[in-house]
Amino acid sequence: MTPESGMSTSRFNPLAHPVCLSYPLRLASTAWAAHIPFGMFLIDVLRPRVVVELGTFSGVSYCAFCQAVAELKLDTRCWALDTWRGDRHAGMYGEEVLTDLRRHHDSLYQDFSELIQTTFDGGLDNFANGTIDLLHIDGHHTYESVKHDFDTWLPKLSERGVVLLHDINVRERDFGVWKLWAEIKDNYPHFEFPHEHGLGVLLIGGREPPGLAPLLHSSESEAAMIRQFFSQMGLRLRVRLEKDLETAAKEELASELNISRETIGALSTELTDRSNLLTAKEDQLAVKEAQLNNILSSRAWKWVTRYGRFKNWLRQSLRSN
Repeated sequence: MTPESGMSTSRFNPLAHPVCLSYPLRLASTAWAAHIPFGMFLIDVLRPRVVVELGTFSGVSYCAFCQAVAELKLDTRCWALDTWRGDRHAGMYGEEVLTDLRRHHDSLYQDFSELIQTTFDGGLDNFANGTIDLLHIDGHHTYESVKHDFDTWLPKLSERGVVLLHDINVRERDFGVWKLWAEIKDNYPHFEFPHEHGLGVLLIGGREPPGLAPLLHSSESEAAMIRQFFSQMGLRLRVRLEKDLETAAKEELASELNISRETIGALSTELTDRSNLLTAKEDQLAVKEAQLNNILSSRAWKWVTRYGRFKNWLRQSLRSN
């Protein structure tokens, strides 16, 4: 493929796209944090009319796209498709993930963005063929699943369409995106990032957006520089996220410990009360035992005992006579 007429193949200049330096408003649990700067950069150079993400989870990647759209004031429509139930790779979870995402998303992006709770196949009919400029595939990661998603959504890509494939550098737990990437990447102009589990960039359409030229036509040294830049930019976000998650974990543990201390305190108070009650009963029993001992050792009790014995002897004598 050849660049559009008048397109420059100048070297990569990140300062021409300052949106990639923006700090993300959404930074939650994710395996995509270190790709946020590139995601924002891509929105700027592609200027997509339609963005679709397959597999959103906490919405970090998707909200990065939306944030760039909002900051750049683009006329872009965005859709995120997910069941928000999880899978065997991401783990299973409940409605709390989508609820938390909506709390962030709806107040900022609902004018041009929509979260659709559905399967990927269930959302196909919402989009006409040839309309999607940016498709991010990040769903179930087996080879069969990701190949199915790529094949079924491929007709939806526009003539300038770009596909992002996450996890192209993961070869464990039956992940198979790397295998699909190896099969298809040479069929299209492409670029790949090895960091943060790997991210593959494919130009599907026949019209090459001018801003992608520095990536798609870079020399080895230029490609290395681009990867280094986005890796370092992403690393600061990954470090920040890990610190935030660690802080949250510590706060949660501290909260649980406070609850435990309160519970232990209540149980200790109850145990003390019961111990005091038992001591009081034991004191009462000691008093009664002392009183009984006094009775048993008294002269009157001895006379009663002797009288009882004499009475029994007399009865036995009368019966024998």
